[in-house]
Amino acid sequence: MINILKNQSVRRKLVIIALITTGVSLLMSNLAFISLEYYLARQDVQKKLAILGDVIATRSATALTFNDSALLQSNLATLQADSSVIRGCIYSDPNTLAAEYRGEGMLPCPKQLHPLQSRQQSNFSQFFPILLNDTPIGTLYIEIGHADLMDRIRQFLIFSVMILAAAVMLSLLLASRLQSMVARPMRDLSNTLRNIMLRKDYSIRAGKDSNDELGDLVDLFNSLLRTIEEENASLKTSKERFHKLTALSPVGIFQLDQNQQLQYVNQRWRDIHGVQSNLPGLQEWFARIHADDLPDVRQAWNRLTSDQESIVIELRLQRRDQSHVWIQLMASALHDRNGELQGYLGVISDISELKAAQLQMETLAFYDPLTGLANRRLFRNRLEKAVKTVMRSGTSMALMFLDMDQFKRVNDTLGHDAGDSLLKEVASRLNNTVRENDTVSRIGGDEFTILLTDVHQTQDVLVVAEKLLLAMAKPIRIKGQDIVTTVSIGITLTPDDSTDANTLMKNADLAMYRAKEMGRNNFQFFSEDMNHSILEHLSLEKEIGEAIAREHFSLVFQPKISLTDYHVTGVETLIRWQHPEKGMITPDRFIPVAEETGQIFEIGSWVLEQSCRQMSSLIRSKVLPEDAKVAVNLSARQFTDPYLLQRIRSVLEITKIRPQCLELEITESTLMEDVESAIQIMQEIKKTGVAIAIDDFGTGYSSLSYIKRFPIDVLKVDRSFVTDIPDDENDMAITAAVIAMAHKLSLTVVAEGVETQQQLQFLRQNACDEGQGYLFSRPLSLGQLHQFLSESGSTFRADKISEL
Repeated sequence: MINILKNQSVRRKLVIIALITTGVSLLMSNLAFISLEYYLARQDVQKKLAILGDVIATRSATALTFNDSALLQSNLATLQADSSVIRGCIYSDPNTLAAEYRGEGMLPCPKQLHPLQSRQQSNFSQFFPILLNDTPIGTLYIEIGHADLMDRIRQFLIFSVMILAAAVMLSLLLASRLQSMVARPMRDLSNTLRNIMLRKDYSIRAGKDSNDELGDLVDLFNSLLRTIEEENASLKTSKERFHKLTALSPVGIFQLDQNQQLQYVNQRWRDIHGVQSNLPGLQEWFARIHADDLPDVRQAWNRLTSDQESIVIELRLQRRDQSHVWIQLMASALHDRNGELQGYLGVISDISELKAAQLQMETLAFYDPLTGLANRRLFRNRLEKAVKTVMRSGTSMALMFLDMDQFKRVNDTLGHDAGDSLLKEVASRLNNTVRENDTVSRIGGDEFTILLTDVHQTQDVLVVAEKLLLAMAKPIRIKGQDIVTTVSIGITLTPDDSTDANTLMKNADLAMYRAKEMGRNNFQFFSEDMNHSILEHLSLEKEIGEAIAREHFSLVFQPKISLTDYHVTGVETLIRWQHPEKGMITPDRFIPVAEETGQIFEIGSWVLEQSCRQMSSLIRSKVLPEDAKVAVNLSARQFTDPYLLQRIRSVLEITKIRPQCLELEITESTLMEDVESAIQIMQEIKKTGVAIAIDDFGTGYSSLSYIKRFPIDVLKVDRSFVTDIPDDENDMAITAAVIAMAHKLSLTVVAEGVETQQQLQFLRQNACDEGQGYLFSRPLSLGQLHQFLSESGSTFRADKISEL
């Protein structure tokens, strides 16, 4: 029944329920009344039976005593007055029938009383004793039929059915009226909802006809519509804002569904890909990726789609016009509030210009423009990597240091053009003599180095050295003259001689000078008898310890000047060692030793604390502005010190200097030794509020993709690039490119070694932020710094340099 009602309309449900309820109720009531009527009728019959029995039994006592059959029969004849009486029987004793009465068509009384007492009676019947002086003398039996009772019940049943039919009709009428009152508002509500869904118009409202529960339902429905309308309007506004923002965005924006199908791209995305219609599918997009980049892209894409990990990757993409574009792709997974994957959202940036600038910078920074060989920076990087490979794989390698004999005489007699031609030819012969996987570099005017990797035995190195001498001995024709040039070669082996890049360079240099001493045009292997410098190293280590204990170290401060308005932005702290016997020992002599021995930690802590104390004092005394910074150099060993953060926090607390007034300078090569670890250390330093600067930028071998990941504030252009401005166009190009790149990354640029007005003019023209060098001030003691700042105030006096 319930399943049938489920598929009916509310209107029909109301009618059916009303009819069923009314019918069942009336039926149960009629059954109850019929049962009651039947019960009352039986009571009436039994009362009538009792009265008849008592009267006849009393009258028949005397007649039975005298055996008056006529009187007995007369007494029973009175039963004829009641048509419901079937028969009456009088017995004088159990076996003697004295008189009887029977209705028409009824069975006669049995001759004996026993059969009446033993059989099951279907009619109403009762036995009455006939008494005389309270003594039983006989028995009276009267039996009444059911016909009258059934007629009475039948009449009542007909009446009840008529009442039931009338009630059902009335219930049907009321139910029809009721369903109209209930179903019509619900139908109106349903029509309103259907209209809203059809027209997508949430401003439509349902009408309210009553203040009952249906009225409350209409109010709630309209309230829900109002909420949906407001959210829909807000969503529409947000969508319009999103489309406007993405349309104006300088980056390409795209969205994918769960199946990695494009759902949305902005115009910039189309421009970068060179498409306006027929957006590419995922497989077509992968097919356009440069083959060298495809494995990394697929791996990153799998991390995105399988692990829902955010990705950042650079790749080359072929446009539909067959041109290639460098892009940076960043993408993340989209989830709903339940964490279910909804798709992917990402952005792409055209970094072609940045990559071109990077390539240009790397070419300028790491290759010699004259010979095309690797320069000192690139060679040093490859040497350090080769040493690590040797340590890891257990192989050997050789480092050769070559110096041209009598090169200065060629320059002086034939001119610099002839010298340049000679250098090019020498570079070509060196390259043609060694293997492709060996590295040849020009590290100075007439100095070259060769890195021979994967050396199996010393004999192999000797053979290469002899080939080099033979190649150089062949005449070179320059300006119509045959010039014979020779080279002196120093050779050191690793791991036999050392596994430290600096030591290897020193060893090869020592061996080369031994070759010079041996008459030039030969090669010498490094040996222990050349190791006088090592003894000096040990002596220096001991003297450093004494200098720490006796406080022989001192600090000097070199002002940093804003190149915009010449105000003093801060100072860089430099350490000095005044040896009581040897005089001034420069940091480049004792710092490497201190780093090797671990003494740098004690020296560095002292420098950091003293620098912050002096800076705090200068700021409190108003000699320097509150935003001035003191820059302190961190060596490679200090940077990897596990207690570095603890030392920094301790110094900040002790000296009461604001973290924003401290700037830590870290060399580029230090950061590149372990990029991921360096980033983590710098991020922890940044949390203290201390600024970070990359020192000597351009002298290492860092990638722009790493530079933009470093959490740094300042980029310092190494003095080696500034020194030859304006004479060296390569250095000018590199410096300008570094400044432009740093500004793109929102970094402050500081130029070191500014010594001439021409250098200052070039730096200002290229919007360099700050500078330091002898043009402004040499490094000053604390007292000299006070005097300098007192004379110039917080702004460097314009009359100290000529106006540009």
